[in-house]
Amino acid sequence: MNSVFLGQIGHSFAFFFDAGDDLPFLLGSERWVSSGHSFSFRIPREWTLCLILGVPATLDLIDALVLRGTKRLKIFSNDTGLPGESTGKLIESGQVDSLTVSFIATNPEAEKLVTQGKLKVNLIPQGTLIEKFRATGSGIGGFYTPTGVGTEVEKGKEKKIINGKEYIFEEAFFPKPKFAFIKAWMADKKGNLIFRGAARNFNPAVAQAAEITIVEAENIVETGEIAPDEVMLPFNYVDILVQSSGRKVRPWEFKPRGYRAIGSTKEKIARRVAKELENGDVVNLGIGIPTLVANYIPKDVTVNLQAEPGVLGIGPRPQEGFEDPDIIDAGGNPITVLDGGAFFDSSLSFSMIRGGHIDKTVLGALQVDEKGNLANYLIPGKRAPGIGGGMDLAANAKRVIIATEHTTPDGQPKIVKKCSLPLTAKGAVNLIITELAVIKVTRRGLVLKEIAPGKTVKEVQALTEPRLIIAKNLKKMDV
Repeated sequence: MNSVFLGQIGHSFAFFFDAGDDLPFLLGSERWVSSGHSFSFRIPREWTLCLILGVPATLDLIDALVLRGTKRLKIFSNDTGLPGESTGKLIESGQVDSLTVSFIATNPEAEKLVTQGKLKVNLIPQGTLIEKFRATGSGIGGFYTPTGVGTEVEKGKEKKIINGKEYIFEEAFFPKPKFAFIKAWMADKKGNLIFRGAARNFNPAVAQAAEITIVEAENIVETGEIAPDEVMLPFNYVDILVQSSGRKVRPWEFKPRGYRAIGSTKEKIARRVAKELENGDVVNLGIGIPTLVANYIPKDVTVNLQAEPGVLGIGPRPQEGFEDPDIIDAGGNPITVLDGGAFFDSSLSFSMIRGGHIDKTVLGALQVDEKGNLANYLIPGKRAPGIGGGMDLAANAKRVIIATEHTTPDGQPKIVKKCSLPLTAKGAVNLIITELAVIKVTRRGLVLKEIAPGKTVKEVQALTEPRLIIAKNLKKMDV
């Protein structure tokens, strides 16, 4: 298509038709932003919708889809949205046939349906997902990645050793998804786009990965008002442009299961982890306890915090009332960005991760074993929070630190002889920090380096499944 069609979503917006309809795809009636001609195409009975949501979501486009009631949607997205918003609405209304996503825990209803086997889901590591979108849009059939080696992800896939390292082959998406919904901060009437803050995210890659890209833009300006060197996605990737109502989700206001209030035990763990960070480190903090580490970085230590949506140089949480929905971390928490920081898209973000440009990552755990294997994304039949960026980080960061409570809520050891849960990464963990101990993973086994004040080696060992090797210079944890 050579033209960009512009319209505004409203009651007169003839947007989505029932599967199988062969009708004109019309952009508005009396609410035209610019004149244009309608065009026709057939919506197949199984509608493949390539959908980008979260930072920020295309709320108006999704609302229109919910209103129309289109069924049997196959959705490709980073996550399952938030309760009652974006993809969450489609899931709750029963319109989704299957999901290809990286993360589920933002939406308890979706996680419940997945664990009950009522919703089909294909979990993909976040870095692999963004690269699949990029490959699909670039005409590349697939790629080799170290992410997922030794885990459930590698099953049925070609493996290859390159330069002494194992890789698995990941295919692009075939057939190419029909539609992409993306959100832009500004668009000109030719279709050139600008994204704002961390909201660049998956948007550029997703726009390239579909046959038809529909853009919900907050601001629409005349052609030429966006300078060529300001364009973040050029017009030839944009097919349809609609005016956003301006409504945004504030993800930090949602507190689904798994995002409990933080207690002193978790703060103690975070404080100790922070002591492992050094001047100049580029660090990625996972969701949960790892996120808290930012609050305890020593004042005389300067680190560069990175987040998967595309942020480097994260600062402290903004004051209440000054939060910005476009500037958030991977957990949906509002952030600030320090002088010298940068925004970029998720494709570059995961290139940093896979390319060895992350010095340290701090991740949570469901289980970690004496070989340094990590499991942190799935308890079959009980919990399915999703993979997120953890698999990429664990497989590729220079140093992997686990921040976790020593036992499960029912008192079972999280540090085990061999992980029984699906692995996130094989042999990746370097250091384990709990409220009871600091444990180093070595070839000889797990070395107990530090112990919490008031605790004995015997007490820690009783709550740890594998035998601990006691360091000669065993210290008390400084928390």
